[in-house]
Amino acid sequence: MISLDTNILVRLLIEDDLEQTKSVQETMLLAEKHKMKIIILSEVLIETVWVLESAYNCSRDEISMYLENILSVNIFIFPDFFVILNAVEQYKLKGDFADLIIIGQSKSNKAERLITFDKKLQKRFPDYAVEQFTKLEFF
Repeated sequence: MISLDTNILVRLLIEDDLEQTKSVQETMLLAEKHKMKIIILSEVLIETVWVLESAYNCSRDEISMYLENILSVNIFIFPDFFVILNAVEQYKLKGDFADLIIIGQSKSNKAERLITFDKKLQKRFPDYAVEQFTKLEFF
């Protein structure tokens, strides 16, 4: 198994450097030929979304399409597949992708609450994202 860094995934999606894109495509073909799996971490996807939004000015629709395409590639595996899938669906509607992954991973790891100062996150997930625990919640 191999893993991809953000810059490799972005190159695969954007194809703005011919030499690097060709190298990435050759790697994908070689992995597929040898039946290798490629792991893509949620952190890499978070960073990829940020790069696509900030450096490439991609729209939410474009990024959602890219993410859906990545999720459908059979040689890619994702440690948090269902968390990522849910985050992609919610991202399409509205929301910060990184926040959606954080909420999803927190819940999937059975955290009772996410403690955060992020007011938008608290508003979007009022029963889960809170600024602090109350004493009553410990009993």
